[in-house]
Amino acid sequence: MDADKKKSLAAVSSVIWSALLTVMKFIVGLITGSLGMLSEALHSGLDLLAALGTLFAVRIAARPADDDHPYGHGKIENLTALGETLLLLVTAGWVITEAIERLMNPESLHVETSVWAFIVIAVSLVVDVNRAAMLRRVAKETKSAALEADAAHFATDIWSSAAVLLGITGAALAGMTVEGSWLHWLLMRADVFASLIVALLILHICKDLGMQAINNLMDKANGEAAGKIRELMKDRMPAYPLISLRVREVGNRAYADMCVGAPKELHVDTAHEIADAIEALLADSIPGLETMVHIQPMELENLTPNMLVRQIALAHRFGVHGLVLHDTPEGLIVFTDLELPGDAVMGAWSVPIQAFRSEVRRRLQAARVVVHVEPDVRELRHYPAELPSSEVWKERVRRVMIEIGAPLPDTIDTYCCDDRRLCIVSIPAEPRLNVSESHLRLKQLEEKLSARLPDTARFIVAYS
Repeated sequence: MDADKKKSLAAVSSVIWSALLTVMKFIVGLITGSLGMLSEALHSGLDLLAALGTLFAVRIAARPADDDHPYGHGKIENLTALGETLLLLVTAGWVITEAIERLMNPESLHVETSVWAFIVIAVSLVVDVNRAAMLRRVAKETKSAALEADAAHFATDIWSSAAVLLGITGAALAGMTVEGSWLHWLLMRADVFASLIVALLILHICKDLGMQAINNLMDKANGEAAGKIRELMKDRMPAYPLISLRVREVGNRAYADMCVGAPKELHVDTAHEIADAIEALLADSIPGLETMVHIQPMELENLTPNMLVRQIALAHRFGVHGLVLHDTPEGLIVFTDLELPGDAVMGAWSVPIQAFRSEVRRRLQAARVVVHVEPDVRELRHYPAELPSSEVWKERVRRVMIEIGAPLPDTIDTYCCDDRRLCIVSIPAEPRLNVSESHLRLKQLEEKLSARLPDTARFIVAYS
């Protein structure tokens, strides 16, 4: 069952129970004359309106974005919550006014108690406990702000029902006390006091629901999401500092607009890939977040020599690895492997290589820059052994991986061009390892695979 259908069914269930409780409380309130029960009936009536509003909002909010609503229809939930808040304020005002009038007029304090009143409140308590738990569970599963608000709302109904139960219990016990005693005076007014407690709970709900709805309608910043984004960028993308960030919520979705600093020498394709990587990282870590990333070209300050060499290489469209920086009495010695196309003619690349060396020497004040050229796409050698069928080969590789103590592969893909073959084995990530340990681990697995299956293919083991 998809999320929208789950939300809709939860809202329909809430509507049905709200309708039943409203009718039961209203009938018993009229029979007994209990202000607490009548206030609860009105409260449940508003719960019914709120549940209907939630059902309406959930169904409208599920509609996809269109030309008129490019950010979707999620804010209908906030408008519904604001309307619910106004209705609750009117109810609380009526209950408080009626309670004061009854306190001023002792003749109106009499309440007819009935076993039905106790039954209705007991049923209400059971329904509200189960309904709040159900709504909270579905809200968590579907990440619905509307259902989460309903769950919190009905959780407070548990306390208001308990207050009414206290009131009608007090009215029932009043007849057993001495008239004129302080206990009789208190028990006779227990129903009114209980109604005031219900009114205060309603006002508390109004404050929370109203402020949340207004804040969302005014695009108040989502501090929790913003904090998580800043933490993720610091931990996972430290090379690209966060310059500015704006996060706002529309219904159950959050939208982040962010400006990220990157070296001004970046090629536009590389900058685009960095933006895509940041958006993918945030989407995986914060469900429901849509991100727009702007890359700001800048001179990054406080670059380490290592980062500076890589930045210079990136500007010259070189890949680098095996970078070593060594301080000697004669000055800084820089050594790196430059990755060039495998079929490149060295004469055509001598000028870019020399330009790279000169810039590294100038920017780092290096005594010497040593460059080792390697192909960035290694030429595959010829393998004499014939491979079996695809399924047999995959099973053979999988069995060897188990024998050498490696994780069970997620995928095994083999690419062949005549007798030149490349076998890529993808394994689950191992989060406990650092970068150096991960590199050593993968290289060891590749060497063990090659030793167990010699002259078959070149093996590359990578994380999925």
